[in-house]
Order: sequence, then structure tokens, then C-alpha cells
Amino acid sequence: MPLPALWLKISIAFALALAAVYFLPGDTGGDTPPTDTLLLVAATIAFVTTVALWLGLRLDLGFPTAVIAYTVGWNVLVVLAKFAFGPQGFYEVNQDVDIEVVFPTLDDPVGALLGGAVIFGLYAGVYSLIYFSFRGGVSRTPIVVGSLLVGAILLSAASGTFVLLLLPLFFAAGGVDYLHFVFTSSVSLVVGLMLAGAVTLAILAFRSAAERARVVGDVAILVNLFWIGLAFLAIYQALWVVYILVLTSIWPLKTVTPK
Repeated sequence: MPLPALWLKISIAFALALAAVYFLPGDTGGDTPPTDTLLLVAATIAFVTTVALWLGLRLDLGFPTAVIAYTVGWNVLVVLAKFAFGPQGFYEVNQDVDIEVVFPTLDDPVGALLGGAVIFGLYAGVYSLIYFSFRGGVSRTPIVVGSLLVGAILLSAASGTFVLLLLPLFFAAGGVDYLHFVFTSSVSLVVGLMLAGAVTLAILAFRSAAERARVVGDVAILVNLFWIGLAFLAIYQALWVVYILVLTSIWPLKTVTPK
């Protein structure tokens, strides 16, 4: 497996995406980032990562078209949720609800890192669950798990209780504020639908890969798909930390110091 060529593509995509999150947001005035700016950043990240994913999965790892399409699809949905609609919902709620300064908030590097670590843990946990369900071969378990998760996301996004159900997991105030604000905003249902779609496409990607692994007798196919997907999730979260710090430096968060 030509790992150097694969990681070169990933590194180039990361560098270009990092430039996008750092340079594309500009001070256009107002209290919140413009929607078109958020969409531009998300679209740029989606484009460069899609190219890297497609070329890497096809040329370096030799995956079939179906696996690549599903993998690219869930990655694009994650990018849109993390870099466009997530920040939009966060800033929308922050205009009416102040953030209490108890722990480092997202405009602080420590708060952004802690919040990013917790959010990455949630993404990685769901992704790993899907992978381990398929690791022994084609399984129906992920379909059941995915269906339950889709329903939970849609219901919680609509009711605003998603974060409350998972609150014990959130030790970083920045992560609490971000997820709570996103899932109580007007775009909560959109974000929920995108995450549900990402889970569904990830399940389909692993199902197709598992079928391919069974046909050719190569279990490394599933392992390779898992690690490249996890690598991109880590990249997205690292980019998100930089992105949220850039956004909050241009459009400061509303805060109130507790008495």
C-alpha cells in the first residue's frame, strides 16, 4: 500500500483547508459571521478534502466507486455541519443567550482545544461503533444502530434536548456551550439531518467495503477505510479549533461574568 502518496494527498488537503479557515473569514462588520462566508469556507474545505479522499481511495487504496462515493458523501455532510451550519447556529443563539465565564470558553485556545477534544470523541465513538459492527463481516447490526441514532438525532435536534442527554460527557464548558447553542438554534434540524445522513452513508460505506473484503478475502480493506476516515475526522476537528478561534477573534462572543 503506497502510504507515502496517500498521506501526501491528505497533507496537501489539510494545508489548503487550514489556509481557508484562516484567511477566508474577513471582518465584514456585524455581530455574527455572514452566512455566505461560512458557506464559502465549508465549500472550500469540502472541495479539497473530497479531491484528496477520492484520489487516495481510488489510486492509492483501490476502493470501488460505491465505497468512495459513500465515504466522500458522509465527509461532505460532516464538513457542512461543522463549518457552516454549526457556527451559524452557535452565533445565532449567542446573540440572545450570554455565555457564562466559568471555564475557558471557545474564544480561549484552551477552551477551544478541550471543546474540540470532546466533540471529536463523540464523532470518533459513533464512527468506531460502525466499524466494529462490520469488522467480522457484513452485519445488520449497524443498520439497527444507525436507525436508532438517526431517530435520536432528529428528535433531539427538534426538541433541543440532545446536549442535555449527553451532558455528563461534557467536561469542557466550550463544548457544552457550542453543542447546546447549535442544537437549540433555528438550524438544529438541518444539522441533525446532516449528521443522520453522515451516519447512514458511513454505514453504507462500511457495508460495501465489508462485501468487497469478503469477495477478495482481504480484511485490510475495512481497516484501511476505518483509519483514513478517522484521520479525516481528526483533521476536521483540528481545523475546527483554528476556525472557531479565528471567528471569535473577528466576531467576539457575548459573555457575562458571574457575580
